[in-house]
Amino acid sequence: MRKEFLYGTLALGLVFTACKSDDLTIEENNGNGVAETAQTLYVKMAIKGGNQAGTRAGTDGNPVEGTVDFDKGEGESEVQNAYFVFYDNNGNVVGDYVQVDLKNPTTAPTPDGIVESYYESVVSVGIRKGENNPTQVVCYINPTTPVDLTKPLYEIQTVTRKAVTRTDGNTTLFPMSNSVYYGSNDGEIAPTIAVPINADQLFDSKDAALAATDKTIEVFVERYAAKLAFSHKDVNPFTTTSTVYATDGTSTDPEVVLTFVPERWALNAEAKETFVIKSFRMPNAAGGIMTDNYTWAAANEVINKNSGNWVWNNPAYHRSYWACSPAYFTAKYPEVASDVDPAVLHQKYYSYAELENGTAGFDADNKTPQYFKETTVGRKALDSENPQAAVASVILVGHYELTVAGGDAVKSAFYTYSRGKSTEKPGVYFPAQTGTANSTVAGGGSMMMRFLQELTCLYKREGEVYTRFNPNNAADLATLVGALEIKRPDADVIGEMKVPSRYLTLQLTGTGFDNIYVANGDGYKAIGDGENKISQTEANQVIMQQVQFCNYYASTEDATNANAGGKAYFNIPVLHYGWYRASNGHTATSKIDWSNLQVGDLGIVRNHSYSVNVTAINGLGTAISDYEAPIVPPADTKEQYVSYKVNILKWAVVPAQNVEL
Repeated sequence: MRKEFLYGTLALGLVFTACKSDDLTIEENNGNGVAETAQTLYVKMAIKGGNQAGTRAGTDGNPVEGTVDFDKGEGESEVQNAYFVFYDNNGNVVGDYVQVDLKNPTTAPTPDGIVESYYESVVSVGIRKGENNPTQVVCYINPTTPVDLTKPLYEIQTVTRKAVTRTDGNTTLFPMSNSVYYGSNDGEIAPTIAVPINADQLFDSKDAALAATDKTIEVFVERYAAKLAFSHKDVNPFTTTSTVYATDGTSTDPEVVLTFVPERWALNAEAKETFVIKSFRMPNAAGGIMTDNYTWAAANEVINKNSGNWVWNNPAYHRSYWACSPAYFTAKYPEVASDVDPAVLHQKYYSYAELENGTAGFDADNKTPQYFKETTVGRKALDSENPQAAVASVILVGHYELTVAGGDAVKSAFYTYSRGKSTEKPGVYFPAQTGTANSTVAGGGSMMMRFLQELTCLYKREGEVYTRFNPNNAADLATLVGALEIKRPDADVIGEMKVPSRYLTLQLTGTGFDNIYVANGDGYKAIGDGENKISQTEANQVIMQQVQFCNYYASTEDATNANAGGKAYFNIPVLHYGWYRASNGHTATSKIDWSNLQVGDLGIVRNHSYSVNVTAINGLGTAISDYEAPIVPPADTKEQYVSYKVNILKWAVVPAQNVEL
């Protein structure tokens, strides 16, 4: 036999209209018994949001509720349908899920202005004889595949989605589900996931349920999506020098002025999937995320290490300002592009090619807020070899236009090299003309000649005398140019080193070695196989170690292309509320100290709105040399060469809603 419950949902409001927030009070759940006979019961339910106006970060890093600088967006509260899944005390599904199509709203503003329109409907759910009565409920708004959501509570916390919005015709819909938060800011309290249903909230008739105004079950929901807007302005020229060598060995240092031209932006290292239910799961032994939930005390110890003062959970507003994404417990992140294994990593790293051809990303001047998946990382990521690659970051890609010695603007590939110069003001050099060491850019120095000036390990033999090749000698220069090239070293030369794709060095070409000897600390060695010789691989290792690396800013070969200049990117980690907490010793204008980051400092959390505003571009971006290689923020970069301000606005959950179902 089947028992049917009819659930009345009262007044589902859709419009952000006020700043009021009502606390949710739930009595202790008493189990509600077991279904013995067929009967119909009714539950009155209100799907509600908390503070309508949103939240932003205060000066101490903690959220400030009720602020007015909040963008509620367009269509972000559009509700098409709702699904309710009911559970017993053990977290097992009770009966069938209840579907409610929410269309043709009735306009009836409430006196306090919280609700302007609502939907009315009555639906039933059947449960089988012998099943436990429902004691808790989870609500899903605009779900993509609701049948996947009818799982036990312990399992539903592991269900993921690849998208945070969906379309219905020309309408963009935002899937939502119960907000997950801790009901207290102390003790061993576990997170609230499903909303309790007490016995006195079940009624024998629809009229009785509608009349019991003080027994309404309130469900607070939040979007899966995080919202992020990006803008930039004030591109300032970057001034440095080149070095031009004369035949007599003297040199000059003409000024080089580079101007960055933004092209596209994207959120790099975004999680590939998001949890359907906001998660606070603990790690398992293998580093996964599929075991028990953190208690509040355990989560607070992780997030507020060393007695931190960040208020990351707010039971009064039924919100948590942090969560665990599927990537949260990952411990190893790529240091260079070759480390990226899409089959293993939970996050996506974009290439320049993907951004340029429109496969991903947005135009640099597109200031429209975009929607992304929740992406957070924990202590293991912050302690990894490359935490820069772990955190979700805005990447801004573009190209450089430049002038040399005050001449006309040109578009060209170029190199930077810091030997003998400040790493913040590296020298700029250019490709060489074919078969020479002469620069392709008038007035500038070539990278080939700059490398050759550093090269002191190659010798020629005259009788029994070994003489170092002199690049200022025409004959020696011709020999060196014929035997060497600028390239990325081969894998056997690199060995176990982590060499980014942008790093190029001087290497032997494979020909023209007849009278070239390598001084490696053990005499002068001819290049080749055999006794008292050095292999080409070993010779290339000696050369690489001596001259080190330059950064190569690649350019399209088509000079008529509007984006023909040397390619580069800036990486801007997205800062979360915790960044401003006083216990970290940081302020809103602090530079990122990667050695002093805490859990919660960086990341994007569902139902939060972020804005990243680049107020000036003053420095030199990171080189892009391989268009197809994933962009991995360099592990050796400690400074960000952009000036930016991050405002974090709390994206309000779906507003106060009264619906009769």
